[in-house]
Amino acid sequence: MDHKFISSTKFFSEVTKTVYLYGKVWREATTALIHGPRAVDKSAGALDIALDIARGGREVLYVNAGDRLGRLAGSDAGHENLYMFTPEFESIDDTSDYADLVFEAIEQAVRTTSIRTFVIDSVSRIAALSFGRNASVAYLMKRLVALQVKGRLSVLVVADDATKSVNNALAALAASEIAVNEPERSDISDKSGFSEKSERSEKSEKSEKSEPADLSELSKLFKKSEPAGQPARKTMSIRQLRDMERRQAKLMRKNMTQK
Repeated sequence: MDHKFISSTKFFSEVTKTVYLYGKVWREATTALIHGPRAVDKSAGALDIALDIARGGREVLYVNAGDRLGRLAGSDAGHENLYMFTPEFESIDDTSDYADLVFEAIEQAVRTTSIRTFVIDSVSRIAALSFGRNASVAYLMKRLVALQVKGRLSVLVVADDATKSVNNALAALAASEIAVNEPERSDISDKSGFSEKSERSEKSEKSEKSEPADLSELSKLFKKSEPAGQPARKTMSIRQLRDMERRQAKLMRKNMTQK
C-alpha cells in the first residue's frame, strides 16, 4: 500500500466544517453510542433520531436486530429515506454467524447504495446471538468503529448497559454518547420509555415555561469528559436533548415574531 503524505496547508484547506446529524452530539462520519439499562426502551429514541435525520434528507439504514419495533406496526413512523433491515438466517441449517449477517448487510449497502448513515439496534442483541469473538459486545463495537472509519460512515450504536469494564470499552470507542436513564414508575406507560431526570424540580419546570435562554447557554448542557488536549466528548441524556430542541424552537419563534 502506498501511503499519502500531504502538506499541512493542503490538509487544513480541505477540512470541512463539522456537520451534526442530531443535536450537538452525533457528528457526521463518527460513531455515537446510545445506552442504558436493559429494561429501558432505547429503540424508541434511536428510531426518533433516525426519523429526524431521514426527514432532513439523508438516507438511513436501521438494523433492527433487537426486534423491538413491533409495537409501531401500522403507525406512520416510517419515511421514504429510512430503510429497515432485520438480519435473518436463510434456514434452520444456516451456519452463518449472526454478527456476520449484519456486517455483510452494511457492506452491501455501502457498495450498492448511497446510504452512509446507519443505526445498529442493538449491538447487545447481535452479540447474544453470535459465537466466538462476535459474542463480545466490545469486539463488535470495535468492528463497527473500524468499518465506520474505513468507509467514513455515520453510525449510531444502541447498547444495553453491562459491566463497568464493558461500558467503559464501548464509551472509549464512541465519539459521543447519549445516556438513557431508568424510567420512573409514573413514566412506564410513556410511548418512548425514556425517563426524565430524577432531580428535576419545580424551579426547572417553571423555567421550561418561561422565555428561552440565549443559545450560548445551551452549551452548558454538554459535559466535557476528555483529558486536556483532546476533543471534548459530548455526553447528553435524552431529556437534555429534548430540552435543547424545545428551547431552540422557542427562540426561533421569538426571533421571527420580533422581526
